[in-house]
This record gives sequence, structure tokens and C-alpha cells, in this order.
Amino acid sequence: MKKMKVAFGLNVLIFMLELFAVIWMMSGKGGGILSGSRLSALNYFTVDSNILLGITAIIAAIDEKRVLDGKKSSVSTRTLIAKLVGTVGVTLTMIVTVFYLVPITAAAYGVFALFTYSNFFLHLLNPILAIITFLFFEQTDKIAFRHTFTGIVPMLIYAVYYVSTALAHSSDGRVLKGYDWYGFFAFGTESAVIIVPILILLTYGISFLLWKLNRRAFEKRR
Repeated sequence: MKKMKVAFGLNVLIFMLELFAVIWMMSGKGGGILSGSRLSALNYFTVDSNILLGITAIIAAIDEKRVLDGKKSSVSTRTLIAKLVGTVGVTLTMIVTVFYLVPITAAAYGVFALFTYSNFFLHLLNPILAIITFLFFEQTDKIAFRHTFTGIVPMLIYAVYYVSTALAHSSDGRVLKGYDWYGFFAFGTESAVIIVPILILLTYGISFLLWKLNRRAFEKRR
């Protein structure tokens, strides 16, 4: 129960930080590079994945509070799967930012440009808190191996939106300025054949690894 109390507190904190960071971003005053105001902010997987994490965090917090209050015996499997999906999304965001976006923007904007203003929370702090919460304080032994595939669903939905938008605003195999937010199609629209499978594999790898590490962490405590 002690770990569940910590998980409850962390999930409430994550929800509050997500609410703050997303509102700050969408206000148009907390952006920096790779940011948007109002609904345009939803073009970014960063914002979408963090909104999803915020939703799953508050759902988990409510479920955990009911267990702590003795109103139910355990956190539901659906809630745990939702937390896995939410954590996978922001982990993908952080990894892509650190290993892809920072290298291609550092020369023009500096190494830390993507970790300023609201992006500090969306690209770094919130993902780290989500990973810590999921790995060390949420016992997810109810999640079966087959459930790890649900972790790729948000990325697949976003990929359909991203690719279709880029293709709809392309000419002679080149995406028009302003419609390739992450620069994935810098070498032309045919890049989708390579980029999408890579992202699918990366996302599933994150999902499986989080699931596996959580199991190992709790097995050691038994």
C-alpha cells in the first residue's frame, strides 16, 4: 500500500504538471521552438502524448484512491494498460527529442532550446516522472504480454494524421513548408516508407521494455 500511496501522489502531480504545461503551451506564451498556440499545438505528438498521459494519470489516481480507501481490492487491468500506453507515448517523445530533434536543431538554436518554457515539462520532466511512476510504484502484473502491443496505438493514429497531412500538402515529392513539423520528410515524401516502420518498431520496443522492467522490478521485491 505504501507504494500505491506514492503512485497516487505522483499521478496527481503528473496530472497537475500536464495541465499547467499544456495550457502554457496553448496560450502561445510558453513555446519556444517546435511549439504552437491554441489548437495548432495539437499538431505535435509532444502535446498529444502529454495530454494522453495527463488523462491516464488522473484515471490511475482515482482508481488508486479507491483502493487506498478500501472501496475496491486492486487497480483495474484497464487502468494499468492505459498507464502503459500513456507512459510509452511520452517516453517516445523524450527519446525522439533527445536523439533526433536536438541534434538537428542544436546548431541553430542551441542544445537546450527544446527544454525551455513548457517544453521543459513536455519533453523532459513529465516523461521522467511517468517512467519512474510506472516502473517503480505501479505493480502491473495484470498486464499480459499481448497488451504491450496497445502501446503503439497512439503513435499509429498520429502517424496516419502526420503522413496524410504531409502528403496532402506536397508537390513533386516535397512537403510544403509548415506541414512537416518534425522534418521527417526532409528528403521527400518517399521517406515515409522508412520513417513509419522505424517509429513503429521503436514505439513497440519502448512498450515491451517498460512492461518487462516493471515486472522485474516487482519480482525482486517479492
